[in-house]
Formats: sequence, C-alpha cells, structure tokens
Amino acid sequence: MISAIVCLRESPMGIGKMARATIVPSRLMPAKPKVNCKPVVWSGGPSRSYSTFNAHSATSSSTEERKSGKRLTIWPKVKAFTTFTASGTLVIGAAGLSVVVIYLILSELFSPSGDTQIFNRSVSLIEKDEIARALLQCNDTEDSKERLKAYGEIFTSDKWTRNRPIVSTKKIDKNGKAHYFMRFHVESRKKRGLVHIEAVESDKNYQPDFKSMYLDVAGEQRYYLIKPQLGTVAKPKGFLGVNWGPKRN
Repeated sequence: MISAIVCLRESPMGIGKMARATIVPSRLMPAKPKVNCKPVVWSGGPSRSYSTFNAHSATSSSTEERKSGKRLTIWPKVKAFTTFTASGTLVIGAAGLSVVVIYLILSELFSPSGDTQIFNRSVSLIEKDEIARALLQCNDTEDSKERLKAYGEIFTSDKWTRNRPIVSTKKIDKNGKAHYFMRFHVESRKKRGLVHIEAVESDKNYQPDFKSMYLDVAGEQRYYLIKPQLGTVAKPKGFLGVNWGPKRN
C-alpha cells in the first residue's frame, strides 16, 4: 500500500497541487511523516502551503482543551456548593439560637410563674401593707407615701440595684406541683428588711399562689404577711380500721 503526501498551495487561480511531492510507501513512513515539499512562488502574489495532517493535530488539541475546560468548570461548582452549605448551616443555627433566647426572655418576663412576676407581686403586697411599712419606718404622710426599694442579694458593694440578683429556687413535689422559693431585700430611708416567699403552683389560676411570706427587720419581730397553712394531722385508727373500746364523747 502506498501513501501519498499531497501539498496544496494557494494561488490567484485557486488552491491546487504543488509542483513537487514525494510519494513514500506506507511501510517506510515514520510515525510522524515529514512533508518534503517546496512552495512555489507565483509572480501574481505570495503563496501558502497546506498539509492534510494539521487537521488531526488540531482535533486532538481541541479535545484536550475541552477536557481541561470541564475540569476547570467542576471545581468552581464544588466550591460554590460548599460555601452555600456552610453559610446555610450557620444561618439556620443562628436563627434557632435566636428563637431559644427570645423564648427564654419572654417566658421570664411575661410568664405568670416567672421570677419577675412573682417578685413584682410580692413587692406590691409589701408596699400596701401598713404594718410592714411601719416596721421599715417609712416616711409616709397623708398626701404621699415613701417608695420602697427592692433588690436581690448584696454580693458586692455595687450601688446599682439592677446588678444585685434575686435568689430564687424551683422545686417539684411528689404530686408534680412546682414550688417557688424567693428571697430579696426591701429598703426604706431608715430601715432595711429581708423578705422570704414560698409560692406553689395553682390549680385554678395561671399565677402561683403564695403559701407564705414574711418580713425580717433587724431589731423587730418577724412579721408574716401570709401565714403558712398548717397541715392537718390524721387521727390514728385502731386495728383493721376499727377503734376498739368504749366510745368517747
């Protein structure tokens, strides 16, 4: 089988074969055949030489460019997807944390069983009680009454009352009811007292019911604003639930 190498040339008359061409047998051709041709210069203008083997090299180079282009286009997509996933996770996590914080704040400030509501109710009761005001030696007149200060425990020498936290505890009894214990200070211009509160979850109302509330003032006797209810003691029964012996009047 004989392979022919054809060289083309460009001339004013069109593209035609070149004057010289070398025919080489296919068995003797190297892996990359070389074209032995000389361009013919026409007097009418410059001429160019063309080879049919350039088409194969152009096709292979374009294929490699497509593969490299695909590799380059995949990486930005992966990077964008990773960035979007991380950003979405952060946004969802921040939104969930914000919802939890808002719920805790609202439940503490506006919940009937929150410490804030119990504290405000107890301070109002003390301000309205005449005996408590007398123990605190409030400077009251017929036209105005002295306003009391209420704050939590004094852990530091900070004068700002909002930096003094209120001591409160919540416990659940064997019946599943919540009991609230609280302690805070009340102060007038002359005296300062310590208030102890115990409240229990109510079966009828949304707000807890005060079980006991008392005020301790230095040098004064303890004063109960709300006295605790003493539990009734069950009478002992006899053997098998029957009281044997004579009936007592």
